[in-house]
Amino acid sequence: MGDFVFSMDAHVIEPRTLFAERLPEAMKDRGPKAERKDGYLNIICDNKIVHRMNMGDGYHGQERHGGVQPNLDPRLKDMAQDGIHAEVIYPTSGGVPYLVEDPELKIACSRIYNDWCIETFKPHPHRFVPTAVLPVAPGTIAQATAELERCIKLGYRSALVPCVLPEGLKFNGNDLDPLWALAQEAGIPISWHVGTGSSPVYERGPGGAVINYVEVGNSAQRAVFQMVCGGVLERFPNLQMVTVEAGASWLAFLCERMDEVYRAHQFYVKPKLSMMPSEFVKRQVSCTFQFDRACIMSRSVTGVKPLLWAADYPHLEGTFPHSQKVIQGIFQGIDISAEDRAAILGGNAAKLFKIDIARSLADAQITAARLSAGAEADPASLTAL
Repeated sequence: MGDFVFSMDAHVIEPRTLFAERLPEAMKDRGPKAERKDGYLNIICDNKIVHRMNMGDGYHGQERHGGVQPNLDPRLKDMAQDGIHAEVIYPTSGGVPYLVEDPELKIACSRIYNDWCIETFKPHPHRFVPTAVLPVAPGTIAQATAELERCIKLGYRSALVPCVLPEGLKFNGNDLDPLWALAQEAGIPISWHVGTGSSPVYERGPGGAVINYVEVGNSAQRAVFQMVCGGVLERFPNLQMVTVEAGASWLAFLCERMDEVYRAHQFYVKPKLSMMPSEFVKRQVSCTFQFDRACIMSRSVTGVKPLLWAADYPHLEGTFPHSQKVIQGIFQGIDISAEDRAAILGGNAAKLFKIDIARSLADAQITAARLSAGAEADPASLTAL
């Protein structure tokens, strides 16, 4: 049997009419939408352009059918082709409301996305872990906590907060404590996906495309050292935080850097922690990566538990349809046990998000056989797993 591969970062592209159809009448024209104009793709919400990107051809020669279909079969075919058994699902336009100032619209859009996403991926609970979007902003923490509670009842096992918080909130403060307390109690990992909460464009000059992709990952690093050094992970020892699409090779540097200054500046450090910063990382922090090799080689610093491999389907910077080749490449020449390899590729994520590996593999086998035969989905065969 080959590797069980659980991609810790995958995206869904929501129907274009999702928010227009489901928002209250007074808000229908204010929801997220995309507009192509003058060679740019403008992302609009609340009648404002919140993000603009140049419309290149965006084509690698390989169609990605599964990102935009309400029917999951095209996505499942791509997963079978790429050797992916399970995915954690993150939004596309569903993350746009983080850039909106109006709390009422932010909350409404979050609820709409959360209802739609769980409805869409519910038929395959052993293959997909949809992520709830929490409307975090000053003055809405109670509503965000209530939305997490509602989503837990709907069956969510994963939730998202913006990687860059709105002005007035801090990850090393205590404003978000009610949210962390509920997530800890329910065993729900909280994700920080890069590019949420701020525009991912920092530089439009020479080298901008690369500069922006590198720069956007820094927000995830900030979230980690703020949560660790601010004492949040001390106060909530069972809270699990996951950084997404920021790579993982920086984690060893961050562990050693935090430990170094914690010792050297011990007279100035507040709050005092019960253990070294790196120990909190090993216990409560996980990072997704695609092409990194340095994070695998530096696992003596971070431990194996924080490392989660991801394909980032269907994004252009993702590994589809070459995931198996990428996986082979990142481990090539590295002395690593079969146990550690299996943990990085899927075992760690399965434990974190409560996926039964045997059931996931069985679903994959049943689904592949059905798709190969061209048959319609039989929900009973999957719910019986």
